[in-house]
Amino acid sequence: MKKFSVLMMFVLLVGTLAACAPAAEAPVAEKPAAEAPAAEVPAAEEPAVEEPVVEEPVAEKPLRVAMIFNTTIKDGGYAQAGYESLMALKEKYNLEVSIQESVGDATVKDVLRSYAADDYDLVYAHELYFTDAVNEVAPEFPDVKFGVTGYMAGSPNVVALDATNWQGVYLAGVVAGMLTETNKIAMVTVSQSPIALKMVNAMYMGAMTQNPDVEILHLFTGSFDDVVKAKEMATAAIKDGADIVYGNAGMGTVGAIEAAKENNTFAIGSSVDRNSLAPELVLTSNILDSGRYITIAVEGMINGDLEWGKVYVLGVKEGVEFLAPYNGAVPQEVKDAVEKATQDMIDGKVETPPSDKYMWE
Repeated sequence: MKKFSVLMMFVLLVGTLAACAPAAEAPVAEKPAAEAPAAEVPAAEEPAVEEPVVEEPVAEKPLRVAMIFNTTIKDGGYAQAGYESLMALKEKYNLEVSIQESVGDATVKDVLRSYAADDYDLVYAHELYFTDAVNEVAPEFPDVKFGVTGYMAGSPNVVALDATNWQGVYLAGVVAGMLTETNKIAMVTVSQSPIALKMVNAMYMGAMTQNPDVEILHLFTGSFDDVVKAKEMATAAIKDGADIVYGNAGMGTVGAIEAAKENNTFAIGSSVDRNSLAPELVLTSNILDSGRYITIAVEGMINGDLEWGKVYVLGVKEGVEFLAPYNGAVPQEVKDAVEKATQDMIDGKVETPPSDKYMWE
């Protein structure tokens, strides 16, 4: 029993000593060795890129336009308006242009062929009476575009541009019919052609809407340039009782207005505003914006939106025919009547006048 007690005490003492012994330090983990820098792998050489070949810009070839007139480009009217529009287009689009003025019927085909053979892109004849010549020559040069201020496009490389040639005159007739006191209106034109007859009948129709007693005295000079003859004819008509003179005869229009001025008679101009010739006597002018034709043709070629082989007829609705500002002798009631007549034409209420005879016959 005593031996057992001594043994137990020894065991307890050893346990106590073991518990009090300091704990062994935990081993410190070694730091991993620093990684050696990876050997640089030389970058693969990029394939050489060839520089694109840049072609030098080729200057765009200017459009070459030739324009033909049957009278002088200083006529103060129809031809001059077309010429001035061509010059404006030249500046705007850097055109190469050439003109020939005072071309007669006997030589017009030769002039057209000469321009076409010289590789002009557009050959434009600014005259109604050149229509047949243009349509005859155009098929000989299918790669050249032709334009004409006319009534027929008989080939796929021709475009015809023209006014109605009567709507503006109709409006002038309204003015004349309301303001005449003698009921006699003189008209001086170049000829007695179908176009001229249509103009005369348009004047008569317009005047008759306001004055059923009106009479038209039609005179024609036979020339776009004969100022003297136009003046003589207008003077004779005034002595015959006409108190309003309408001139639509190229340079002859100037002569007709001179006659009115010398006889203190009212006048109505044509093509352009003729007010400056006699401000107190020129009631108004029948404007025909002939410069629009060459503008439509050239810009149609540039934009590609013009139909070739087509006739374009333009009038009051398109703003090609209208009356110039009135002078002080024209009262408001006349202006109102013209405005109504303009709207009637836009609405299709006015019939096209005949071109084969005088309406009063």
